[in-house]
Amino acid sequence: MTSPRTGHILLVEDEPSFRKLCAGWLRTLGHQVTESATPQEALAHGNPVDLVLLDLVMPPDYSVEAGLERISHFRQAPVIVLTGHADRENALLAIQKGAWDFLGKPLDPDLLRIVIDRALEKNSLEKELRQLRARQAGEDDMGLVGRSPALSALRELIRRIAPTEIRVMILGASGTGKELAARALHQLSPRRNAPFVAVHCGAIPEELLESELFGHLKGSFTGADRNRIGVLEAAHQGTLFLDEIGEMSLTMQVKLLRFLQEGQFRPVGSSTDLKADVRVVCATHRDLTAMVAAGTFREDLFYRLKGVILRMPGLQERLEDIPLLSQTFLNRLAHGQMYYALSPLALNWLLEHPWQGNVRELQQLLQTAASLANPAASPILIQPEDLQFAHGGQPNQTMDLSSSLQLTPQVARLEKRLILTALQQTGGNASQAAKLLGISRVGLWKMMKRLDIQTG
Repeated sequence: MTSPRTGHILLVEDEPSFRKLCAGWLRTLGHQVTESATPQEALAHGNPVDLVLLDLVMPPDYSVEAGLERISHFRQAPVIVLTGHADRENALLAIQKGAWDFLGKPLDPDLLRIVIDRALEKNSLEKELRQLRARQAGEDDMGLVGRSPALSALRELIRRIAPTEIRVMILGASGTGKELAARALHQLSPRRNAPFVAVHCGAIPEELLESELFGHLKGSFTGADRNRIGVLEAAHQGTLFLDEIGEMSLTMQVKLLRFLQEGQFRPVGSSTDLKADVRVVCATHRDLTAMVAAGTFREDLFYRLKGVILRMPGLQERLEDIPLLSQTFLNRLAHGQMYYALSPLALNWLLEHPWQGNVRELQQLLQTAASLANPAASPILIQPEDLQFAHGGQPNQTMDLSSSLQLTPQVARLEKRLILTALQQTGGNASQAAKLLGISRVGLWKMMKRLDIQTG
């Protein structure tokens, strides 16, 4: 039998004798207890806690309605509501407002101990999950999923330059994950606790982009009915990500260049310069060198922004990442007992696809295919016809695994993995494995010989 968990409990109770009694009993169980006689005092408590015990009816209002609304103020840890008005309706309302549980006075010590232990375990598991996700996102794959040499080299370069103040230019086709790389730079930098602000320069009309970047004063133009800060000010001490910088007009390029040179900007309609401390990261799918030569992008701005260049590999450059990427996206679609997987033949379909839209196209295709897949199986197995329908193709199209004669080393490794997976799923039965892969038994044996796959 495991020992009960202990933690730091914030006890919010206005009745002094009950508060002292309850706090003393909790301390005998090994908990650290902070006592608060009012909600205001509790909310002013600055140190982190693991659990909140909150009296529902408290001054200054002494109303159940106000107490229920108060629950949402305590988001730092699970909340157990305590009240002498322990009716079912209030219990349900408290849970709806975010409470972990609801206990009526007089308290049953054994029940309270059990509820506290469960709530502390929940809080501990959630902390571990947050830490795991942060570690995976920040230190492992940074949200850039894959183990290919191209992506591994990219992540290593991000780790090296993230702690610096060097400006970064991210180049790559649409859908390769340029914003993910920018966010990774931010999360691994000393600026991680300040804002990350992204602006898509091609999605905002030129006449509004200046206001978006620098802000404006009330009355500075039609529709400016209030003062508004720009993203430069909003990103102060953080990271400003200028996506698709190649879409910015020459006029705006001049104004951005001034900020990069002087660290100052002027809101629209203002006569006063402001300062902002931001790290600028930009991205584009365009060839900026060619644009400089053509006179459509300023050379001085190009060299101000250039710093270090990160090149995002296209999905065709890292086909070996498709299995991991696909399963990652499918795992995000799972809910309840329903989860998804790719059949070996469906995976081969993905490996042969041209992927002009890169990782974004893969993600969207799998989302659509998952909704088309037969839900009768567990897991729900996505087949080639689901992918073909999702892509607008015809279901009678076939993918012959044995037709790939000129193999790159990456695809050869993936074909080998497909065959081994099929053999494992069929208990080593070559005929069934061939059927699963959509090839003849003879074709399977030929491929196994070519790929040096031994059985038995």
